[in-house]
Amino acid sequence: MRLFIFLSLVFLFCSGIAAQKNTKKRARKKTDKQQIFIKDKLYKELSKSAYNQFKDSIFKNTKDTLTRKDKNTVILSPVYKIELQENWIPSIYVFTNSKGNLAIELPNTQSKRYSLFIYDGKLLLHNITNLNEDKWVVEKSNFYHSGWYQFELYCDGELLERNKFYLQ
Repeated sequence: MRLFIFLSLVFLFCSGIAAQKNTKKRARKKTDKQQIFIKDKLYKELSKSAYNQFKDSIFKNTKDTLTRKDKNTVILSPVYKIELQENWIPSIYVFTNSKGNLAIELPNTQSKRYSLFIYDGKLLLHNITNLNEDKWVVEKSNFYHSGWYQFELYCDGELLERNKFYLQ
């Protein structure tokens, strides 16, 4: 009889320890989940395997970047790439007129020597040297296509302006 009581006490003791271990395992499983916050609001809870799919984004700053707040909390923060728009300022010397032709207006052409080089990409299209009139008009039919063309304007051998113009 004593043996029976002893064994039942041992059994109850062991089952109590097993129950405590099971609750600890359940508690660990809850902490294995990763919480994801967006702007301080809970967005999602991920399992460890699902979280590992995002693991590279922490180091590489991809679109879906996760940053760690604490052991079980991460913050989803999208990466914004700022693209600077190139502000184009038209030239006061070389521009397109209302008819779509290239207009060239230069000051003091009698006392200064002007040269104009017009490029399509890296290809030199026109080399106009010794401009001796204040106003010139180059028809758009002298160009291969509509679009942007780069130019360099030299005054007495020195670069006065490097810019571009658009032909329609």
